[in-house]
Amino acid sequence: MERIEGAAVGPCSGSGFLRPLRLHYRQNGVQKSWDFMKTHDSVAVLLFNSSRRSLVLVRQFRPAVYAGEVERCFPGSLAAVGQDGSLELLPALPGSVGVTVELCSGLVDQPGLSLEQVACKEAWEECGYCLAPSDLRWVATYRPFPVTSDVSGASSQAIATGSDSLHV
Repeated sequence: MERIEGAAVGPCSGSGFLRPLRLHYRQNGVQKSWDFMKTHDSVAVLLFNSSRRSLVLVRQFRPAVYAGEVERCFPGSLAAVGQDGSLELLPALPGSVGVTVELCSGLVDQPGLSLEQVACKEAWEECGYCLAPSDLRWVATYRPFPVTSDVSGASSQAIATGSDSLHV
């Protein structure tokens, strides 16, 4: 998971996951504009394995975190990215700098699925837990990045046992 090679950053056009936009508006008589990202909503599941008496977290490589760490270690690395092509991230950092430990989560990007169905799908895909929507208890709906995105997040919790898991 952590062996990353040939990492390059380029312009993002035609993405099905995010779109940069600029909102122009007048607030209290003052003309303003604000840049933000249009993206999919998300769900997160706080899983507790009652047999092991432990939280279940997901460890995975996140490309955006990796690119951000390259920029932190080598300021200006991303500034040279133009609209005409990709820029290889040199010097390369180990993939471990892009690995996160996080709640089981996923994008709400499939039409027709409820938030509960997406949460159950993610619990299966990421953690191997076979949950039903009735196993979930909704905790909150929130806006995790209101400064830069319109995304809404929904959190739920579930208690699972070892028998709920087929491949953990």
